[in-house]
Amino acid sequence: MSDVSLGPDDAGRTVTLAAGDPLVVELPEIPGSGYTWQVDALPDGARLVDERYDQSSAGIGGQTRHVFIIAPGSGGAVRLRQGRPWEGDAGVSDSFEVTAVVQD
Repeated sequence: MSDVSLGPDDAGRTVTLAAGDPLVVELPEIPGSGYTWQVDALPDGARLVDERYDQSSAGIGGQTRHVFIIAPGSGGAVRLRQGRPWEGDAGVSDSFEVTAVVQD
């Protein structure tokens, strides 16, 4: 089993995974700004396996990488959005989407 790691430059791509391989998406954010990444939509049968923050700069209030580990199920569009969650759709400042193709 191997994972496919994606970052901001991979938005809009179609990626091919073997059945059972996780999709790892790492996106930069500054959580103290209030603008955080959240899962917007996953394909049927997909699930968020893990979510974490990796510190990418020193100091309080620095930039982090928000890491999502996704089991893509049978494949389809994986959509994330960055925004202020308490503002709903009006607070969305950015989006990220890839299409996962899962091969048996």
